[in-house]
Amino acid sequence: MSNRIGVFICYCGGNISDYVDVERVKDAVANDEGVAYAKTNMFTCSDSAQTEMIEAIKEKNLDGIVIASCSPKLHLKTFQNMAQRAGLNPYQYTQVNIREQCSWAHTHNKELATEKAIDLVRAGIAKTRNSIPLTPLRVNTVNQALIIGGGISGLRCALALSEMGIFAHVIEKESKIGGNLNDIGLVFPDKKNGYELIDELANEIKKRDNIKIYTNARLTKKQGSVGNFECEIVSKEERLTLNVGSIILTTGFRPYTPQKDEFGYRHPNVITLVDFKKLLSDSLKKDELIFNGQKIREIAYIYCVGSRETTKE
Repeated sequence: MSNRIGVFICYCGGNISDYVDVERVKDAVANDEGVAYAKTNMFTCSDSAQTEMIEAIKEKNLDGIVIASCSPKLHLKTFQNMAQRAGLNPYQYTQVNIREQCSWAHTHNKELATEKAIDLVRAGIAKTRNSIPLTPLRVNTVNQALIIGGGISGLRCALALSEMGIFAHVIEKESKIGGNLNDIGLVFPDKKNGYELIDELANEIKKRDNIKIYTNARLTKKQGSVGNFECEIVSKEERLTLNVGSIILTTGFRPYTPQKDEFGYRHPNVITLVDFKKLLSDSLKKDELIFNGQKIREIAYIYCVGSRETTKE
């Protein structure tokens, strides 16, 4: 729990301050419970601003900090590392996103954007004041991994783990490895058929003593925790229990097939991308693309079918 919190609010070079009254936010929270220091910065992520914050943490004896700036996706590690350099636990730092969630979201109303920013910063202060910071732990792990999915991602993952000295168990629910890539034809940038890439990976895997592949296999039970999982695998040949330190999902995708009334799919010249890829592969030996006995001159794509549409869209 923190009783001497420093609050640092960023202008972001105008990205925030053009739509949020940053100085007003600072003044509004400066005397809140637990706040010992409040300051604004033009660019809080800059080296000079980080140096100033480190000095303030040490001089003001701060035991927690709140930084109101951009998304933590951008600078979470930046500010956690800065907090560590100042002698704080990195989890004594809270980042409040007043750029994406205030200034950029409410460019039409600076007054309300500012009020929202004040509320978010106060929530960050309360979180910092009442939270018990995490303590990073290092745990021993089993030097084996379970990879669920025997497509190209799973196979490359297994080879990468093998290079690191980690035993990789790969389970594939189908009777052969490779997944969708087996049927996809030529792929960029190798200009090889998908099955050729799978064959190359399979041949490389055969040379490794620390990779084992199980086909017609499924994970039926899992228990344990980070670094030590017990997994039950069932295949046609056997039922076995594996002790692994990590589980990696590389389960691929399922092509979406439209209903007959979607996007004109009932018409013979409307096909899925998977079918079109097969058509391209079958036409490699020819100088032209033929479909249903006719030369194709124009192609139209409808993107994101199945993944981004809503019902009846």
